[in-house]
Amino acid sequence: MIDDDHAPDEGDVMPAAWWRVAEGIPLTVRYRASRIPGLPLLAFGDEFYGRSLSVHGPCYLDLSQFTRYNARGHTTPRRRAFDALIAAFPDVFSTVIGIHGPDAVWLALRLTRLTDPIGDALLDVRARTLADLATNPGTG
Repeated sequence: MIDDDHAPDEGDVMPAAWWRVAEGIPLTVRYRASRIPGLPLLAFGDEFYGRSLSVHGPCYLDLSQFTRYNARGHTTPRRRAFDALIAAFPDVFSTVIGIHGPDAVWLALRLTRLTDPIGDALLDVRARTLADLATNPGTG
């Protein structure tokens, strides 16, 4: 099980990889956590506060811009991005379920888990997904 407890000094020093992804991937704060036995990397959308980083809690990279999809729908560029990231880095990303259930599912990454290889993958997958969406509008 992955330890997801918040350390008071967390976020004082940003990982080196953060400075490469900061422009395109926003931070959010998980101000409360769900404790579901056996599913430490499952989160709910209402546990995050993206409007300010001044709330107490661990920082996460909000990957919804390019991984948010409808779990009841067909395969989309965002779904392919979601699948590519969890296949490349198992047990690293948190799966976030939106407040209305599986109509919105996306990935978040605890800032303390960000490494150079993960940062490279995020930038690559983000660029490919956004280019695919721009070329094929309406494919979600």
